[in-house]
Amino acid sequence: MKKYLLLLATLIVLILVTFACSQDESSDYSEINSKATNPVGSPIKIDLSLVPYPKLSDYQLFVGPLKDHKPNYMVIPYKPASALFTDYAHKKRFIWLPKGAKASYNGDDNVLEFPVGTVISKTFYYDHVQPNDVTKLIETRLLVRKVDGWKLYDYIWNEAQTEAYLDTNQNGYFVPITWIENGVSRSITYKIPSQTECVTCHKINPLQVEGGERNTPIGPKPQNLNTLYNYGGTTRNQLQYWKNLGYINNTLPALSAIHSAVDWEDTSKPLDQRARSYIDINCAHCHRTGGHCAYVPQRFDFANNDLYTFGVCLPPLFTIPNQPYVINGRDPDHSELIYRMNTNEAAEMMPMIGRSIIHEEGVQLMRDYINSLQGCH
Repeated sequence: MKKYLLLLATLIVLILVTFACSQDESSDYSEINSKATNPVGSPIKIDLSLVPYPKLSDYQLFVGPLKDHKPNYMVIPYKPASALFTDYAHKKRFIWLPKGAKASYNGDDNVLEFPVGTVISKTFYYDHVQPNDVTKLIETRLLVRKVDGWKLYDYIWNEAQTEAYLDTNQNGYFVPITWIENGVSRSITYKIPSQTECVTCHKINPLQVEGGERNTPIGPKPQNLNTLYNYGGTTRNQLQYWKNLGYINNTLPALSAIHSAVDWEDTSKPLDQRARSYIDINCAHCHRTGGHCAYVPQRFDFANNDLYTFGVCLPPLFTIPNQPYVINGRDPDHSELIYRMNTNEAAEMMPMIGRSIIHEEGVQLMRDYINSLQGCH
């Protein structure tokens, strides 16, 4: 009898632990993408002729309290293999496609070709904001695919954290933030970008590509999405999950054939892959053909296997004293890349938009990578 009671007690504990873990795993995403709960299809109805809406809630991307970001039916969270550094801000990313619409594959290192009506949402926030140790949502950036291309809109959260309103000023705002990250207290003046700054990073130059100037997303490329994601109790490959949901058509190649970036923070991955993944997500949208910085010779996209055009032993276009190469093998202290990453001088820092402080961990990663290379002399 005692053995039976002990076995029963153990079983109950295991069930409770399992339930607690599944609840924790579901804290960021509740999988409500079933036809059983939504037999008539998506409740989201976005009239592109009325976009941009005045409030974030008007898009109906989320259910319940807006600040919780509980996604509506067929609004899918996602995460690139490596994340863009934005002054240590955390991000919540979601995507929604109109019913029956599908994205197409357009190369490992190109953004998926999304259909008209697609909405991509990214909210920037901080945890442990002082003095009250709270979470503070700052802005939600939307990319909306209209007939004439992608449109960029920014929604700024109110102090009550109940709503985000369209930034009609479009000149950017400054938000002072003090927060604690991994036991370290930091203070910054967070910059909500102006419309011009948004376009700088997202534009494709008409002089270098066909089709005229246009905007484009940055993160949702097959190389960045060929990773596992926890969808609230079930972990799946993101690309396969999107395809299973009907968000990607049959143009997607075998996942094993996709040349994929990695999480730069994952030290189990090769150092060169981590470094190239970091540079790709932070720099390649400008340092690519058609990008804002295409006039300089270096190409920082993950698919570029030419070390010279990647910057190794490549003389910089703009001379900086004691920085003879963009990446000076075995000599990070005399590499333009490190110099620009490790300064906050507006005329010299890189990236020039999206940060106000130095990303110490990113600088160290690139120093380690440069030290692993052959010297340039």
